[in-house]
Amino acid sequence: MASTSRVADGFRAGFAQTFDSLRVPQYRLLWLGMLFSIGAMQIDLVARAWLAYDLSASGMTLGLVTAARGLPQLILSPYSGVAADRYDKRALLVWSQSAVFILALINAVLVHLGVIEIWHLVVLGLAQGIANPFTMPTRTALIPDLVETRRIPNALALESTGRNINRIVSPALAGVCLAISPALAFYAIAAGYGLAVLTLYRLPRGLRGDDSGQGAMSEMMAGFRYIWERPSLFGLLALAYVPILLGMPFQSLLPIFQIEVLEISESALGFMYTAIGVGAIIGSVIIAAIAESPHKNRIQMASGVVFGITLFLFALSKHYALSLVLLLLVGFFSTGYLTINRMLVGLQTERNMYGRVMAMYGMTWSLMPIALLPFGVLVDLFGVSATVAVSGILVAVFIGTIALMFAGYFLKVSDSSSLSRSEASD
Repeated sequence: MASTSRVADGFRAGFAQTFDSLRVPQYRLLWLGMLFSIGAMQIDLVARAWLAYDLSASGMTLGLVTAARGLPQLILSPYSGVAADRYDKRALLVWSQSAVFILALINAVLVHLGVIEIWHLVVLGLAQGIANPFTMPTRTALIPDLVETRRIPNALALESTGRNINRIVSPALAGVCLAISPALAFYAIAAGYGLAVLTLYRLPRGLRGDDSGQGAMSEMMAGFRYIWERPSLFGLLALAYVPILLGMPFQSLLPIFQIEVLEISESALGFMYTAIGVGAIIGSVIIAAIAESPHKNRIQMASGVVFGITLFLFALSKHYALSLVLLLLVGFFSTGYLTINRMLVGLQTERNMYGRVMAMYGMTWSLMPIALLPFGVLVDLFGVSATVAVSGILVAVFIGTIALMFAGYFLKVSDSSSLSRSEASD
């Protein structure tokens, strides 16, 4: 009985440690707002890609619609980091999410009226790309203001967990909505962003960094220099960029797998995204539980290599059930890799540079939609299976090569970060 009690106590302690940061009320608000926002974004990922391919039957056009949102994000991301470090973070979040809500509502009305065209999707994507870059770095820069230093790794991991909860529910909801009515899916997107805005209004005001008195360009260049002068930080960002650019675009290509490879319904397409989400949330919860592990670097590299391998195997699958299993594994290993990578980037960054560094990190996700454009061209030329299979091989080879060649350098990033040191001295 005593042994059973100790096991139960250990389980409760482990569970409490995994969700430790959610005990902080203000972080809980931020996390809830992120839950609504990412839910809307995940539905949009499915619905927009499906609609673009339904209207055009072209992989290149699908890539163009996706790239339209990525281009302004890429240009504005460095400035968004400066804004996150300088201005009121709550106001920035409310402004950016309100703009995206209005654009999503316009998109829903156009679909509802049956007048939506490809150029509408491109223009709305460009407009969303102007507002979106201010969300991620600002939200992440808020975390050190809301939780204690010891809770930052856990808070970053739980943010990833929240994202991945939506990767389970939202894509399945998107598939069901599309099967009922495409307009319903786009109204659900607008509703998610609207709820996010209402939640963000309850965050505390006045959380802003110190104004250095320099211009935005000078502060942006200071951010670039900060990264360049820290090889371990620069290396971690490189380890984020390449897998995201080569591996993650496959998600926007799933409607082509649905129609041309697996020949399944729209609702079944939603469950493909859900399978990725199931794997992703399992991976992120595990990472949250081991946030203090000294072996994060090794786990990151191993996860990245297996991510590439499972993506390659999925691309070759012709059977729906097997594809779901492989997508679950893709979600698990890709999330494990990216969550640890982002955690290490955060631990290597001082608070006054947090917004700028995380904006540079966010540029990876801005580049991904742009990378989808050449992916779309390759799909039209060689087929979706061959294109994704090669991308999976490249991801595994790149990460495996880095792991072998720089094991004594990039893989020994100290967990005693500059952030922790600066916080300890405050």
